[in-house]
This record gives sequence, C-alpha cells and structure tokens, in this order.
Amino acid sequence: MSMPSFPPCGADMTKDEALTMIIASIAMEELAFSHIVNAEGEKLQYVLGTLPDSPKVCASPQEILAVNKSVKELLDTVMQNQMLLKGKLEKALDAGGHAPAPAPCPPQPPCHGECGRKSAIQLVSQCDHFSWGNGFLMPWKCQGRMGHGIHWDESAPALVRLEPHKAYALSYTIDVCAPQSGDGRGSILVNLTPGDAFSGALPLHFSWRGQAGAPMTLHGSAVLFPSACLEGCADLSLLLDYCGCLYVTQACMSIVEI
Repeated sequence: MSMPSFPPCGADMTKDEALTMIIASIAMEELAFSHIVNAEGEKLQYVLGTLPDSPKVCASPQEILAVNKSVKELLDTVMQNQMLLKGKLEKALDAGGHAPAPAPCPPQPPCHGECGRKSAIQLVSQCDHFSWGNGFLMPWKCQGRMGHGIHWDESAPALVRLEPHKAYALSYTIDVCAPQSGDGRGSILVNLTPGDAFSGALPLHFSWRGQAGAPMTLHGSAVLFPSACLEGCADLSLLLDYCGCLYVTQACMSIVEI
C-alpha cells in the first residue's frame, strides 16, 4: 500500500490542503492502531493454540492470564488514543466546514454481520453516585465509538449489542462504596443473551469488609470468543449479584473487536 506524501515543513498550503493533511495523518494513525489490535488478537490466538498454521502451544493458566493482562492494558491505551483521534477529526471537520458536529452516539442500524471494519466503544455510567441494586443491570451512556459492529442505543442503555461470530476484548472499572458497615460477598456478572453466544465471560467475585463509605475499585476484563452459530446479534450487560446494593461513584467499560 502506498503511503501519502507530506510537503516539507514550511511549505505554502491552502486551508483545505492543510486540513487534508491532518485528516490523512488521522487515517494513518487509525491504520496503525488496526494493525496493533490485530496483532494482539493473534497473540491471544497463539497462546491459546487456535492461530491457524502455527505450532500448538501448551501454555499454563498463569501464562495465559499474563498475556491476557498485557493485551488488556494495551487495548486500554488504544481506546484512550481513539478518543483523542475522534476529537481531532471532529475539530478538523468543523474547521473545514465539511460536516456539522455529529450528534453523540446516534442509534445504529441492525447488525447483519457485514461490518468489515474493527469496532470499539467506550461507555461510562449514566450518572455518578447512584445506588446499584442486586439483580440490576448497569446503565451506560456512550463516550465514544468507532466502526459499526458494536451497537448501543440510549433507549436500552444497559445493553450492548455484539455480533456473535466475532471476538471481543472487554474491560470495565467500577468505583463503589458500601452504604453500610459489615461483611459481604458478591459478583459482577457479564450477562449475555443468548447465554451461549460467547465463552470467556467469567464473573468478577469480590468480598466486602469495612465501614460504610469505604471505597473499593472493581476491575474486570475478559476476552469473549464466539461459541455458538447464531443469527442476528447477542446482548451484553453487567449484572450485580450482591446481598444488598452498592453505591457507585463512577464506572466505565470498553469493548474492542479483535
């Protein structure tokens, strides 16, 4: 693939030419990120022994967890950079007057398995400082996205729609505190509908012991592998399993197609 050529520093350019160079640089960064995400996906496939045309690897559970942690940390960095690129592109388009500022997170069309571009989404809690009760789903609002293979709609804010024939890296962080003193155990479940759409969605177990108002950060991650041949899409949500409720100060979740 040929790379775009950039004029030397200080060259005379019109406004449109300068904006074109900026947008081209954004496209090059997006291409680089797509290669990084693809490489991380192949890394996971290799350590799990599912990468085509590669030798089988007998990795220990500790090695698999170490690789999974490394991939998660890198994908978190990629998502942060995607938010920066999104803002950069919006500023360039606004400066050129080529398009109005986009409305935040419009509803996406139904998924039919035809999206060839890697997708990602960043979600944050709808409001900070709220009570999350046992058996309830975490509601979200969209902070940023790329691609069209991951769907979120504000009419169903707790659900994220995924294409069941693809693999995804999931990461979430929830800052909580207990409304009352005492001991307790609970779990955050990655709730999937249908339940056999993906494998790898393990629950996050936690224990609570302390005074009312004591803070705790719950962080979970998973790599979701397709496990069933389904038509349509699968819905993902986070469900609280706890003998009471937790006071959520803030939460965020990222999902990246790999």
